[in-house]
Amino acid sequence: MIHTPGGLATKPILYLFTQDNCVNCPAAKAVVDEAFNGSDSVQVKTVDLNKMDPDFEFLLLEHQIFIASTPSIILENNGNMKLLYSGKVPDIDDIRREVQDFA
Repeated sequence: MIHTPGGLATKPILYLFTQDNCVNCPAAKAVVDEAFNGSDSVQVKTVDLNKMDPDFEFLLLEHQIFIASTPSIILENNGNMKLLYSGKVPDIDDIRREVQDFA
């Protein structure tokens, strides 16, 4: 993660959670890529649910976020986290709007 000395992210980070055998994950990745490819306003990270760092998993729990299905999309901004989508492939315009509203 990119953090300032004060501990806050310098720009929003969108996490796309995927896992093997997830039928909708490739489509969700394509939507995220198209929505934010070349964007300087959002950093995108793909996280394999089965290989998630335990410290990151604890951070999600601190924010009362539990990944129940994939694909899941979480946005982190200024120390806050929000689950945007769970088990659903977003629409390009919808995800752009969600990110803009939370950022």
